[in-house]
Amino acid sequence: MMKKKKNLTIEKLFSLLSNQKRLEILMAVFDNYHNASEVAEIVGIDISTAYRYLKSMKEAGILSSRYENGTEYFDFSSTDIYKLLELALEFVDRVNGKNSLNSQKLNDLINFEPLSEQEFTPDVVLDMRGEICPVPDLATQKKLQDMKDGQVLLVIVDYPLSGERIPYRAKQLGHEVITKKKDSLGNIYIYIRCKNENMYK
Repeated sequence: MMKKKKNLTIEKLFSLLSNQKRLEILMAVFDNYHNASEVAEIVGIDISTAYRYLKSMKEAGILSSRYENGTEYFDFSSTDIYKLLELALEFVDRVNGKNSLNSQKLNDLINFEPLSEQEFTPDVVLDMRGEICPVPDLATQKKLQDMKDGQVLLVIVDYPLSGERIPYRAKQLGHEVITKKKDSLGNIYIYIRCKNENMYK
């Protein structure tokens, strides 16, 4: 069976993103992948409408999906879409004069540096290669909760969206993302300094 060719244009992309509910759905997917029922509850619409919006964005190539136990879950089709939304949030905040998470050296979250000689000695290594969202993301949050303030966690992933979500979420939680690097095999190395003082008390 031949795969249907996408015919996405700039006009169609921005038209899809101009719908408030579709944007809310993308924001819901920003932190984790979801099924239609979960999206409907988060956004406040009925399941059939949620599925229709999800399906239209999947057909356009904005989202992709996979099945788990017979249920279809939707996620960003690539890190490009994730970055586009992240940059849009940064732009809006900058125009509105706000200092958001994204204004904290956004390039640290987006641009990879070539992996060279190790610059930081981690206290804990969390190797999540072979796992896909949300497993690496949740495991990272749990590990950071168990670590002492000031310790450095090295997270290794090979799922591109986890490479975006983990630094973003770590900064949201108040931790310091020291650097993020990528090797020639596509493995992503994320160094995070734990900032747990008074965080979970």
